[in-house]
Amino acid sequence: MALLALLTTVFVASLAHARIENLVTFGDSYTDEGRAPYFLSHRTAPPLGQTLPPSNSTYSGGIVWGRFVAQLTGARLYDYAVGGAMCSNSYDPRRLDAIDGPFPDVREYELSAFEQDLKFPELYPQRNVDNTVYALWIGTNDLGIYGFLGDMERPGATITDYLGCIWDVFDRIYTAGGRRFVLMNNIPLELAPMYASPGRYGRGNNRFLANPWFYNTTEFKEKMRQYVTTANTLQDYGVPRFLQAERRWPGASFAIYNVHDLFLDVINDPRAYLESPAIVRSPYRNTLFGIVDSHLPKSSFLW
Repeated sequence: MALLALLTTVFVASLAHARIENLVTFGDSYTDEGRAPYFLSHRTAPPLGQTLPPSNSTYSGGIVWGRFVAQLTGARLYDYAVGGAMCSNSYDPRRLDAIDGPFPDVREYELSAFEQDLKFPELYPQRNVDNTVYALWIGTNDLGIYGFLGDMERPGATITDYLGCIWDVFDRIYTAGGRRFVLMNNIPLELAPMYASPGRYGRGNNRFLANPWFYNTTEFKEKMRQYVTTANTLQDYGVPRFLQAERRWPGASFAIYNVHDLFLDVINDPRAYLESPAIVRSPYRNTLFGIVDSHLPKSSFLW
C-alpha cells in the first residue's frame, strides 16, 4: 500500500500544476481495472459508452494505480487497459481464445475503444486540453517471454517497432484532442520472479517449463535487462526529440514516469516502502500447483 501511495503521489507531482479532472489510461495488467476479466467472462468486449465499475480485485493485486490517482485528485478515471496486452499485435500476433480473435492490444483495441467512446458526450462531459491527462504504461508483455524475449515476434520485427507503436499511440491521442501525456517506462523485469527464478512460483515462463535443462536463466535475465534498458533509453531520447526538435505534438506537455528506478529503490531498500517483512524476491501468489496465497499481507510484497 505504501508503494502504491508513493507511485500515485509522484505521478501527480510529475504533472503540471493544472487540475486533473479526467485521467485516461492505457496499458496492460499493471493498469487494467477490469477489462481483461470482462473479456474472459463475457467472451466479448465491454460495451461502448460506459465505464466499468471500480474494483479492488485486479491483476496487480488490489486497487490499480489509476484509481488511487483518481481518489487523490478527484479525477474521473477512464481505464482502457487490458491485462496481458502488448502495444500492438502487428509485431507479435496473438489470439485470445475467449473471443476467438486477436488479443486486445493498445493500438488496435484500446485506442479504438477510447475513440468510439468520444462519440458519447455524456461519458466525457467536461474533457478539454487542460484538465485531462492521458497515461500509457506498456512493455511488460512486449519485451517478455511472450514477446521479444521468447522470440515470438514476426520475422524482421525489432524493439523499435514497439517504440514506434508508442509514438503512434500518442499521435492518435493528440488527434483526439489530448495535450497532457504521461509515459511510464519499463520496470526491471529481469528481477521479477518470472525471470529471476523461473518455474519456482508459477507457470508463466512457458519457455523455461518447456525445457528447464536448456533454459539458461542467467542468459535470459541479461537479455531481459538489455531489452528493458534499450527500450527505456529510447523513450528518454524519443520524447524530447519528437516534442521539441520535431514538434510532433505542438502545444502538448509530456512527462516520463521513471517506474524502473522506483522499483529498484524498493528492491534496494524494501523496508522503506513495504510493510514488514518487506519481500521483494518472491510473489504474494504461488501458482505453480494450483493457487496458493501467502498468509502475509499483500502490502508486504513487491510482486
